Amino acid sequence: MKLNEVIEYNLKKFKELGLDNPLQEIRYIILEKIGISLEDQIFKKELVINKSQILELEKIFEERKKRKPLSKIFKKAYFRDVILSVNEHTFSPRIDTEVLIDVLIQQKINFKNILELGTGTGAISISLLNHYKKANSVVTDISKEAIYIAKKNAIFNNTNNRMRYICCDWLSCFNNLNFDILISNPPYIMRSEIKNLEVEVNKYDPLISLDGGYDGLAAYRKILGSIKLIGKKNLLVLFEIGFNQAAQVADIMNEYGLEKIQVFNDYCNLPRCILGKV
Repeated sequence: MKLNEVIEYNLKKFKELGLDNPLQEIRYIILEKIGISLEDQIFKKELVINKSQILELEKIFEERKKRKPLSKIFKKAYFRDVILSVNEHTFSPRIDTEVLIDVLIQQKINFKNILELGTGTGAISISLLNHYKKANSVVTDISKEAIYIAKKNAIFNNTNNRMRYICCDWLSCFNNLNFDILISNPPYIMRSEIKNLEVEVNKYDPLISLDGGYDGLAAYRKILGSIKLIGKKNLLVLFEIGFNQAAQVADIMNEYGLEKIQVFNDYCNLPRCILGKV
């Protein structure tokens, strides 16, 4: 069977599902599953694939038609310049989160000791350590399974020797904060809104990575409250936020004594992260 026929048939099905980039997804599936390059897919119009290859592709296409995200199908995600393992216990990293790294680099903010809360796959710390070669990071997550994946990813991306791992609930096991910067992409979806998210998110990302409480702000209050209780001066705090949460999170940061608060936009020019100093 010609590859183009397989593409056209499944493109129609993907479009019926309302997927945003159906052709791009199909070409990615073909590349990942049977190794045919994008160039060959586009330019070799008469390319024929065998029955075994067709069956392999159809299995993946069927999973995607059930709205299972590609990162969960292939158990792999790309984040900036790193490749990450993901599974059902980890939130699949998004391009929005890359803004946190870009802000620190563009603002020429230097640091040596990082604390990342709710690390998931380890994407943020691994990416930062790839850029800040003299930095170290302590990463935490409440999920033991996520900590396992973060360490696996650190080993694969050659940052494990500069990372330490703690399984705990935010700052519950810390009695000091001897770090230069605290970074977190906490859950910030309002609990009542989770059911309205895309199936790819509310069915396949862990609920704990989405649920921000009744107003989406519970994690920010808990983290900032703990920082105040522990006591720390000259600590930078960088959060990812929802596009409509900048004013609310800034108010919470002010309430807990943070200063020099700045909001930064993402690649769609929407507020995406907020930086302050204790």
